[in-house]
Amino acid sequence: MELTLPKHVNPELMPMIRQGLLNPEKVAILSELHSIVERFAGCLYTDEEAQKKILEKTGSLPDLITWGDYFQTEVASRYYLESEDSLRRIIDTIRFDLISSHLIFSGKPDHYKDKIRADVLFSKGIDSALPNQNMESQHLEILLNYFENMEIGKKPLSLQDKAWYESFQIDEIAI
Repeated sequence: MELTLPKHVNPELMPMIRQGLLNPEKVAILSELHSIVERFAGCLYTDEEAQKKILEKTGSLPDLITWGDYFQTEVASRYYLESEDSLRRIIDTIRFDLISSHLIFSGKPDHYKDKIRADVLFSKGIDSALPNQNMESQHLEILLNYFENMEIGKKPLSLQDKAWYESFQIDEIAI
């Protein structure tokens, strides 16, 4: 009997589904993650030129083409043992970070982003002596990486995501 994947479930997850590591509810949550990430990503994870080279070299396209594919497989492989509620909190945290990245960096000049990078370099230098110092600047670097690598600023922030962001309860939901 052949297993048919729901829409937006990467084939890389098939072995985990077959082994029973991802139940239908987790698969649905991961499918939702894919959709969330795709609302923000302004580019592909594996660009068309890289896809072409992989196809020529191997005879097939990679399974990780979109950022939704990447996040979905990364979360599934790291957190498959988590409960459904915990997995939802993880997805909500990713959504919160993607929206934060959009809000913080959209329309900002390069010198603002360069200052973030400089602050991170500085904080990493002192973090070895003072653990847990300047975690905020390091988190900003993660958000900046999302913004730049995923080209988040190319798409407008939806009203749905703005409303969700404003109602987000950090103490109760975030990890």
